[in-house]
This record gives sequence, C-alpha cells and structure tokens, in this order.
Amino acid sequence: MRYITILALMFNCAVSSSDVKNTTTATKKEKIRNSAIWGSDEDVKMLDELESIKYETINTKESQLNEILDTKFITQKNFDIIVDFWKGILKQSSAEIEREYLILWYDDPRNEFLTCYKKYLEWESLAKKQKDYFTKNLCNIPVQLEFYKEELGEKVCQGNSNLELNFSSYSIAPFTELQFMIPETKVYGNGCDNYKIKKESYRVGSDELKKMAKVMSDESIKKFSSAAIAKKKKITASYK
Repeated sequence: MRYITILALMFNCAVSSSDVKNTTTATKKEKIRNSAIWGSDEDVKMLDELESIKYETINTKESQLNEILDTKFITQKNFDIIVDFWKGILKQSSAEIEREYLILWYDDPRNEFLTCYKKYLEWESLAKKQKDYFTKNLCNIPVQLEFYKEELGEKVCQGNSNLELNFSSYSIAPFTELQFMIPETKVYGNGCDNYKIKKESYRVGSDELKKMAKVMSDESIKKFSSAAIAKKKKITASYK
C-alpha cells in the first residue's frame, strides 16, 4: 500500500509540474512580440501614446437613433479597429454605441480572421456567379473580450468567447455581408464575478470588410509601425 501511495504521489507531482510548465510556456508565448510586424519593444518604447496608436472606423449595416440639442436623426452604428503598438495588439471598440467590452485581436485570432476573410471572398465570388442567395456559418474564431464598467474603476475583467461569423448573400445590392455574433460571455477578475457581456450581433458589408481586413493585415501594421519608428528616430537624431 505504501509503495502504491508513493507512486501515486510521484505521478501527481509529475502532472502538476507538467501543468505549470505548460501554463508558463503558454504565458510566455502570449507575451512574445512579433517584432517583424509590430516593431521591437525597444523601438516602440520611443513612441508616445499618440504615435503608437492608429485606428480605422468601420461602419456596420445597423442604424441608430441619435439626439443632439433636441434634434433626432438616424446614423449608422460603427466601431473602431485600434492598432496599439505598445501592446502589439488590435482592439475593436465601439465609436458610437455604449458597449461594455473590447474585442482583443491578438495575432492568432487576427490571422484566423484574415483566413476567414479569404474564404468570404471565395464564397462571395461563387454566390454572385451562381446567383445563390443564402445565409450560412463561415467560421468561428476564439477571441478574448475585455470588460469595463465605470463603477469598477481601474479594474479589468476579461472573458474568453467564440466569435461566430455568418455569411449572407442577397439578390439586391450590396449582395453580401458578414454577421458577427458574440454570445453572452462570463468575465473573470477581481470584482468581476457579477458581470456578463451581453449577447450581441452586428452586420458588416463587403466594402467595409475589405477596409477591416486591410487594417488588420501584417502588411498594413508593418507599414505603419516602420514609418512611425523611422520618423521618431529621425527626429531624435536631428535634435540633440
């Protein structure tokens, strides 16, 4: 019995050690900066906050009612794709709607979206050629959501979710669109136990998707980061 107990303890220790090692490896992997695209830590540290951020506004196909100075008018809902060089990440946030979360596009989900977008273009081309009108799931992308709430102050809550992208084609312009669906998502963190991100969906047309894919591409990020870093180095070298 003692021999069996010792073996069991040794096995548990080995598994625990393996879990810790795997967790540590995963954590380190998440923190590795793809300097070929985003720029090195040293280069990015030269930039101030405004120089390290670029954003593109994407219009959705939903409308909303706005009120300014007692005047009511209809506008399109939209969101911003924000390039943050300091963190080596893209953030998707609402520009006009009061949402309580950001979608964090780390490199893995960002690349999955770009692959999904290529598939979208293939389906779009085929649907137009064959005059097929339908709605079907295109892909699902695991993403991390960052939850914020004014009463939480400086606290950050995060949750893991699954972004569902559904393709639709129609017989009238603009013919195709992509629906983004975010399920109700539980968030975690100190003081976050009572909060959930509400279920939400929004639709983006073909032209706006093209803009979104461009700003999220390796080429676009590298072009902007290289230009911002080169400009800062030039200024630093000129004024001594």
